[in-house]
Amino acid sequence: MTSSLITGAVSLLLIIIAGYIIATGILTVAETTIGTQIEMSTVFETIQQTKISVNEYLWSDTDNKLSLYFENEGSVSFKRLDSGYDLYIGNSSTNITTRYSLSDITTRITNDITNKGFWDPSEVFEVNITLDYTPNWAKFVTSNGVSASTNINS
Repeated sequence: MTSSLITGAVSLLLIIIAGYIIATGILTVAETTIGTQIEMSTVFETIQQTKISVNEYLWSDTDNKLSLYFENEGSVSFKRLDSGYDLYIGNSSTNITTRYSLSDITTRITNDITNKGFWDPSEVFEVNITLDYTPNWAKFVTSNGVSASTNINS
């Protein structure tokens, strides 16, 4: 009789401990999932509020220099030296496509009036690069994945 009471008490204690461990695990997973969903909503909202366009480009045959001017038309500000920017330049006749990061090229914000060092809405981001080939197109991608591209008529 005593052994069955002890066995029952131990079983009940093990069930309570197992339930606590399972509940704690479920709550941890739920908390992590909710945090991730909130972060992804913020990222998606930032992407929706980002809009960039190519204002103009200049190609110089004499010194093989390409200058591109991108305007921030959205409502998101970017750090000027954000490591997430990428520039793709290609030549369709030779099938050369090259990816450049900001550390490889010369950049400046042409009308950086407010919020110095940030690419704010309505400001123009200038990219200058010297190439070994004649480009046909260029594509600029921001750190959140929004892009703008243009064909280059040289």
